[in-house]
Amino acid sequence: MTDENWKTREIEILQLLAQGLTNSEIAARLHLSQETVRWYNKQIFGKLGAGNRTQAVKIASDLNLLKGRERGVASKKAKRSPVRYVSNNGIHIAYQIIGEGPVDLLFIHGFLSNLEIAWEDEEYTNFFEQLGKFARVILFDKRGMGLSDRVQGAPSLEDTLSDAMCVLDAAASNRTFVMGTSEGGAAAVLLASTHPERVHGLILYSSTPKLVKTNGEPEWADDEDAYNVSIEQIQKQWGGPWAIQNFAPSRAQDESFRDWWAKVLRSSSSPTSVSAQLRVLRDIDIRPLLPQIRTPTLVLHKTHDRILHVEAGRYFATHMPNAKMVELPGADHFFFVDSKQVVSAVSQFCREKPESSIDTMIGIVLYLHLPHVNQKEKAIQLELKKHRAKGIFFSGDEVTAVFDSPSRAIQCALKLRERISDESLKIGLHVGECDVENGKPSASVVATVRRAVEFAPPMKILLTQTLRDILAGSGVVFDVTRIHLDEKKTESLSYYTLAG
Repeated sequence: MTDENWKTREIEILQLLAQGLTNSEIAARLHLSQETVRWYNKQIFGKLGAGNRTQAVKIASDLNLLKGRERGVASKKAKRSPVRYVSNNGIHIAYQIIGEGPVDLLFIHGFLSNLEIAWEDEEYTNFFEQLGKFARVILFDKRGMGLSDRVQGAPSLEDTLSDAMCVLDAAASNRTFVMGTSEGGAAAVLLASTHPERVHGLILYSSTPKLVKTNGEPEWADDEDAYNVSIEQIQKQWGGPWAIQNFAPSRAQDESFRDWWAKVLRSSSSPTSVSAQLRVLRDIDIRPLLPQIRTPTLVLHKTHDRILHVEAGRYFATHMPNAKMVELPGADHFFFVDSKQVVSAVSQFCREKPESSIDTMIGIVLYLHLPHVNQKEKAIQLELKKHRAKGIFFSGDEVTAVFDSPSRAIQCALKLRERISDESLKIGLHVGECDVENGKPSASVVATVRRAVEFAPPMKILLTQTLRDILAGSGVVFDVTRIHLDEKKTESLSYYTLAG
């Protein structure tokens, strides 16, 4: 039997068996569960035709499977840091670093993750160890899941962005690649576009800009009724290998893999929490922002992915100015299953260090209109600066300011309304392209929010549809209004006002 017939993990366990370690000691050394070690022992004994560990070690030694392998295996393993924590306004986020490569790569998982249990799967471990050969890979569990603080409700996109930035700071990463998989793709896109000075490039694996259809579109998204039914089914099926036939059809009959996946699910979240998370994801839509995002982007998608249709990846590639698409064969949604081509594509993209002179970013724009605004200029300036506006611009009766946080922009708008208390005041919030150097929003972004606030009721703060669609899960309560912009009702506009 040649070395090629053996998995790296099996050789590692054989070496430790030869050293006389018990199953519990091997589990602790390799960060595995004792059940997983016992499963590997069974596979090893079967390959060797051994009845026990003593026989297995002797046969392996006779076959020269142990000689010269320990150093070689160890040299291939990327260094894995202990799990560490960083506090983001009192919420503790678990993170971990794999490898010591010359570039940083922040990895954003999909709807759940677990920085402890996930390592029990060899393919998962191998995927990140391969990435760790050319990058310093930074992983984290989102708030509410895995090893991070469990919180009530589900994290919003803004929460994930804020936590990711805290993790980057804690890892001393000044500039990174950002890779988002599945539902983590939307957060990766927004992080790269709101902080372009911190990002080399963006990698999207089997991701989507919109998960669920609204009024029947986009055609490639999930049907809303079917999606809602699947959320209800989670309550009954959680605890087992939920949806494994769709996440990893090539591994769906592997009992060890099924057991591992079920354990990851149970350890990462609960039926109530994951249902809340999926309801938040249902309402996110970043499609309107894509044409404004200049970050160099690699889009990877398997052509027969059963969770997210390949057309979702193609949508990214055709609507983002600096994106290229690589379609991969296969149906497995999991990034780490049959991942050789994924690793190769990511490696090439990161090694190239794509550079572009990005002079725009995506910002949250606050627009204020008030007759004789100059009489209130000092108070407005003070409030905008207090809420850390990046750019502040006065022009006639108009004021625009740019924020990198929707929550701070909303809180600032509420405070301005309270301080000015004038029924002629109009305030609107939007999201779109702004200048990196001075934060000034583009003329088209200002024109959009200016047009919208014309229809805002007195003393109401208006939010455009685009901003509303990235605020899913934020806890902000809205009143929705749909108005027609012409008498024939051929052009209409949906907007939201803060409730209350």
